[in-house]
Amino acid sequence: MKPTPVVNTPRRSLKQAITFALAFVFIISLGQPAGAFVDRSQVVTRTLPNGLEVLVKEDPGQEVVELQVWVGVGSRDEPPGKEGIAHLFEHMLFKGTERRGVGEIARTVESTGGDINAYTSMEHTVYHITIAAEYMDTALDILADATGYSTFDARELEREKLVVIEEIKRGRDNPGRVFSEELFKTAYRVHPYGRTVIGTPESVSSVTRGDMVRFFARWYTPSNMKLVVVGGVKAEEAFESAGRYFTLPDAPAAVRTEVTEPAQGETRVFRLTQDTDPARLTLAFPITDLTDPETPVLDLLAAVLSQGNGSRLNLELRDRGLVHSAWAYAYTPRDPGLFVLGATVGQDGVTGAVEGLLGQITRLQTEPVSREEIDRAREQILNERIFDLERVEGQARDIGYLALNLGDLDFNDVYYSRLQSVDARDIQAAARRVFSPEKATVGFLTRDEGSQPADEKIESLLSAALRAEGERGPREGEPAVFTSTLPNGIRLLVREDHRLPLVSFRAGVLGGVRFEDESTQGAFNLLAHLLKRGTENYSASGLALRLDEMSASLGGFSGRHSFGVSGQFLSRDIEEGLALARELLTRATIPEEELDLHRQRIIAAIRAQRDNMTSYALDRFRRLLFQEHPYRFPTLGTEETVGSLTREDLLRIYRDVVGPEGMVIAFAGDIRVEEAYRLVEEVFGDLSGGSYDPGPIPMEMSRQGVHEDRLDRPDKEQSHVILGYLGPTLDSEDRDPLEVLNAVLTGQGGRLFTELRDRQSLAYSVFSFVSPGVDPGFIAFGIGVSPGNEGKAVKGFLDQIRRARDEAVGETELNRAKRYLVGSHMIGLQDLGSRADEVFFPVLYGQDLQDALQYANRVRAITAAQVQEAARKYLDDENYTVAIVVGRDGK
Repeated sequence: MKPTPVVNTPRRSLKQAITFALAFVFIISLGQPAGAFVDRSQVVTRTLPNGLEVLVKEDPGQEVVELQVWVGVGSRDEPPGKEGIAHLFEHMLFKGTERRGVGEIARTVESTGGDINAYTSMEHTVYHITIAAEYMDTALDILADATGYSTFDARELEREKLVVIEEIKRGRDNPGRVFSEELFKTAYRVHPYGRTVIGTPESVSSVTRGDMVRFFARWYTPSNMKLVVVGGVKAEEAFESAGRYFTLPDAPAAVRTEVTEPAQGETRVFRLTQDTDPARLTLAFPITDLTDPETPVLDLLAAVLSQGNGSRLNLELRDRGLVHSAWAYAYTPRDPGLFVLGATVGQDGVTGAVEGLLGQITRLQTEPVSREEIDRAREQILNERIFDLERVEGQARDIGYLALNLGDLDFNDVYYSRLQSVDARDIQAAARRVFSPEKATVGFLTRDEGSQPADEKIESLLSAALRAEGERGPREGEPAVFTSTLPNGIRLLVREDHRLPLVSFRAGVLGGVRFEDESTQGAFNLLAHLLKRGTENYSASGLALRLDEMSASLGGFSGRHSFGVSGQFLSRDIEEGLALARELLTRATIPEEELDLHRQRIIAAIRAQRDNMTSYALDRFRRLLFQEHPYRFPTLGTEETVGSLTREDLLRIYRDVVGPEGMVIAFAGDIRVEEAYRLVEEVFGDLSGGSYDPGPIPMEMSRQGVHEDRLDRPDKEQSHVILGYLGPTLDSEDRDPLEVLNAVLTGQGGRLFTELRDRQSLAYSVFSFVSPGVDPGFIAFGIGVSPGNEGKAVKGFLDQIRRARDEAVGETELNRAKRYLVGSHMIGLQDLGSRADEVFFPVLYGQDLQDALQYANRVRAITAAQVQEAARKYLDDENYTVAIVVGRDGK
């Protein structure tokens, strides 16, 4: 069961704005054995008099609630010539109702600290709010108002069409997205799954208000919608409130036009060329739909191929250097889907990668999969559900999908029962049925067609290979964070949480970009990748297989200021998990062959970043802003530095940095304080050595005037502008006021969004963020616009900067921003990894832990005067740094 392609409407942070444009959203979670973790009886349903079904799952351990409205309409249901209307419609539901003006919906949600968003898929459209449980009625009122009483103002529609067209352009600048869309277009010639969810500039431009009203009348009826509520609420209260707000009268249920894709009888090939690196390739084959009994077999087959570092594609192709990455998944929506294999590879390795993928298929068709591989893959699928249960969003998404698209909340019982019974014969039979030459869709994306195998070569390879047969801060009553220092200097932090049998931990030291120089850029990132690629007691494959057997995650990390390992284990395995962390932290051997392989992958990733225009512009901005400080260096390093770092260089850094003095280990989850202390003392107690001294680090000084970096990228359709300043340190008294100011500026209800997107329709996404550091960090404003609009973007930023300096923030805006920060902070700390991070990083950076845990109280105390003072101190409309990457035809 693989996620349906979706298009989201991003409305919050930079991270989300980048991620949502590329993402797939899981329509149904894979890892829940029937009845093992979530009892079916926990979901209570009731149908309102108007036909709307309400599904509620109480989760008393949560302080937040997730509310989702699922509508049974997606891109597959759009009229000819109006492709993209479902996604555009989703946008317009945030553009005003009979009771709320433009932007008021987002401002209301954000004023409570909540998060509102939406996404459109081929099958359905979903509107969702994550919010503190006490504001459930506010969220229900908003969702009911938006989905039932939007006005579709004609002027706002014209503005939003421009925004969506910018979103389309941004997608065209992403090679991975272009490649995926071409795959579906080639594989589905009749069925609407072949359409792009977002539409084309021509189809979006053609949509009128009349089209929108007709679309609403046909599809947005209570009987074609589901309301899902999950979290810290009482079911009866949720039903009573839903009945009070969702009063839209029912209408005849929409009838979906069913389309059958004709059987494929010959190989299909698509070829794309683009100045991009790495190259991409794919093999896809038609398969059944989600409800078919073969679906669990195909999911296990895909897991054997690519789930976990110990899977076949990773061990046989990636780890041997044939590809940079490889994957396989069974995409099974409501109608027949696709089994997809793919890889990224160097430009000269495409044919070899095709042969490698086909070789693994041949192996599946001719050799039975071992019982150990099947058991490991099945265990991974079953245990994965435990990790999904940390957040209310995933629980609600699972319920909503089953209720709307299948009408069967008991579907998982059938699925997991079949999953448990799959054996080697089932997998081999499925491989023989699915993988045949005449059913294959083959695709390539390279710099030029010369590196792609010719049609005759493809046919020969297929015929020879394939056998054809048919979180939050501490709350009242929560145990305090336990802190202790071991005799050798290691600082231990423990946050107990026994709701799920999971433990997350992070162990690390000061390191990262701040400790690199011109010749060692990217060293810590490269080290972090190599930690698990061989230790004194484990080979890379042995460690990968063991982690897969435990359904655990463990790996290195590095950032601007830190270096170490993080992991998440079932609580029964935490003792072994910590021992494995010790292996990575102190006994990594960095084999030469692994260094060469990962050096190639990172260089490929560095080249690929040229296609992520926001990241590319940010990198140029940092290099211009920081003339002396290491913050100017990219985390990945450069092709030159990564290519020149030797094994001896890396081992020297590794041995110098890792020691008990300055090391911090933090746990969050199902572990007792006493057990945590015993384990750390047992595993790390013999570690010795002093703290790492990198020597003096040059400090950055503010510069006067405008400093501009401008670069032409005629291969791209959008220009990207990043404007900013030096920023605060992590312990600066200005940090919280600046974050409040940023919350005033950003988000759907923020000033930047309202002015530059809603009023001027300059961009699909616009953002700002504050990035504090151990040393002074930076503040940045960013936007992607059509070439020629760069000057308007800069002027728009400077207008808002002048306003922030000259005018005190009003009480309404100030309170909305503070509630937004506190609420989003709470929502962000639902998972155990984030709760471990919340205590790990402040202690590592020498901050006061208790002050760090008082984030909500600190933010609530910020005044408008403090915000304005911080704006005047850091922001200046006459002295700033700006990086502009100019797209095609930009002046």
